Amino acid sequence: MDFAAEQMISLPMPAGPFNQRTERWPMEKKEIRGINLSSRAFTIFELVVFLGILAVVLGFGYPPFQRYYTNGHLRSAARGIAADFAEQKQRAMTGVLTGLGGVRVHRLALNLGANQYTLQRCTTPDNLCPGWEDIQFRSLNQYGNDIVFDPGETNATNVEFQTRGTVTQATIVLTNGRGSKARIQSNVSGRTYVDFDMQ
Repeated sequence: MDFAAEQMISLPMPAGPFNQRTERWPMEKKEIRGINLSSRAFTIFELVVFLGILAVVLGFGYPPFQRYYTNGHLRSAARGIAADFAEQKQRAMTGVLTGLGGVRVHRLALNLGANQYTLQRCTTPDNLCPGWEDIQFRSLNQYGNDIVFDPGETNATNVEFQTRGTVTQATIVLTNGRGSKARIQSNVSGRTYVDFDMQ
């Protein structure tokens, strides 16, 4: 505060319509807890500048976020299929969740055109299965509408899980609208690998 302002504050209050309870002139800037209330609002120019900067930041940030979001659905779908591989293998070897007593051959049956697959078990405990019954039905649409099986690179429509732990050697390829791919591969020993080629 400069010297002139200090003198104005210390001047005695004249008699009249002024507030007799305060020692300050009514036209002096008001302060509450050190905040100057006379400069509490933004100007329109400051608001426009802020919105412009925000638009530029969001413009640069949106495409990477969209790519990450879309590819995240593909990762989830591939990991879901790999988890179903592990579950079917365990069911075939231990008889867990069959409810029929004994171990049975299980399989994962793909419907490439409909982008769906079914978890199935053999109707009898024999290794040569005469028929299959459904355990669970899955659709790739639960992960995203743009995720589909790639019929050109998927080399099996039925993956069988034997009671001794062996699995049909297969490669299942998923793709999304960005052209990213996920490969789920199983070898004869029952190991499952997932790798991604993201765009």
